[in-house]
Amino acid sequence: MKSRPLTTYRIAFENIRRKPFRTFGQIFIVAMFAFVLFSGSVLSGSIKSGMESMSKRLGADLMIIPYGYEKQLQSALLRGEPSTFYLDQQLEEKIRSFPGVGNVSSQIFIASLQAACCSLPVQLIGFEPQSDFVIQPWIDGTVHHDLRDGEVIVGYKVAGKVGDEITFFGKPYRIAARLDSTGMGFDTSVFLNMATARKMIEKLEIAPLYGIKTDHPVVSTMMVNVKSGFEPRKVANEILFKYAMDYNLDMIMTKNMFSGISSRLNAFSYVAFGVAGLLWITALGVLALVFSMIVNERKREFGLLRILGASRKKLNRILLTESLMVSTGGALCGLFLACLVLFPFSTLISMAVKLPFLLPAYGKMAGMALFSLILSVGIGPLSCFYSVCRLGRMDISFAVRGNGSC
Repeated sequence: MKSRPLTTYRIAFENIRRKPFRTFGQIFIVAMFAFVLFSGSVLSGSIKSGMESMSKRLGADLMIIPYGYEKQLQSALLRGEPSTFYLDQQLEEKIRSFPGVGNVSSQIFIASLQAACCSLPVQLIGFEPQSDFVIQPWIDGTVHHDLRDGEVIVGYKVAGKVGDEITFFGKPYRIAARLDSTGMGFDTSVFLNMATARKMIEKLEIAPLYGIKTDHPVVSTMMVNVKSGFEPRKVANEILFKYAMDYNLDMIMTKNMFSGISSRLNAFSYVAFGVAGLLWITALGVLALVFSMIVNERKREFGLLRILGASRKKLNRILLTESLMVSTGGALCGLFLACLVLFPFSTLISMAVKLPFLLPAYGKMAGMALFSLILSVGIGPLSCFYSVCRLGRMDISFAVRGNGSC
């Protein structure tokens, strides 16, 4: 049988293999920390990316909606939850000529319910390509022609390929294009031009249910850009003062909506990294105690190694190598488990957090993984630092007899 040299790595490996239950416990502690740190970093980064994407794409200062429908609009924009509400479109021209108002673009929301009439429950959004400044900029390049009647653009999470047909309320519509992931409710929305949306509303005969005269065109929301030099809040207050009672209006300032979401994101980040910090301290303390017990348990072994010619530095390297192997194994297991949870179930997670959710770029996630790996692996060597110092002060003769202290 061929003999193998007792290298530092081999001695350390055999030592941790000899105690599988203890090794598993150490690996589990480090894995839990790595899992929480990496998962928290990715979730925080995903919500932040979704917020940035929404901020860039939702390029309006004000959003005019019917009174009492603020939560429905936020649900439609943030999570794509189907909503239906209407305003009299006669208001649009009055808003367009209002002092301080720049661009005005209207949208129509139609909820496609999960029923036999439709292929799937989604938010249908009608828009006017000629005047739109919210949706049109990020579909340019996706559709190389004007969106025709009967054509739709589907969000990233809506099933169907370009050229396929998708059915809503008993009528098929051709998919003209698919959008890239936005991290917001538009991923589960379907876009159609205003003419197609109006025909759909007329067929459904739902406008009268919302107190709208049948001979008046309707919209769901009006996106408003304020001219340079005007204060959006002041313009919003003046619009409400003049038209709120007549048209039952409410106003949403996009900055206020984003600030509310940002506060929730900050709270989530504090909790996630607070838990990670607590786990790091706990893991460090528990592993330090374990390595202290290991040194005390193996005094005789270390004493014999010293008698056989091993230097104190050799013993220190053995213990450090053991801790490094354990923490590296735990860190890799934790990162692997986090990837198994985060990426296949990202859609379910985005629905659960109820915030804009867009996974960061691969390079950024690789940086998060590297940062989590370094912190997790560092737990091992740090936790055995005290034990290494004790090992350096060990009395060989007492250790070999089994009653020495170190």
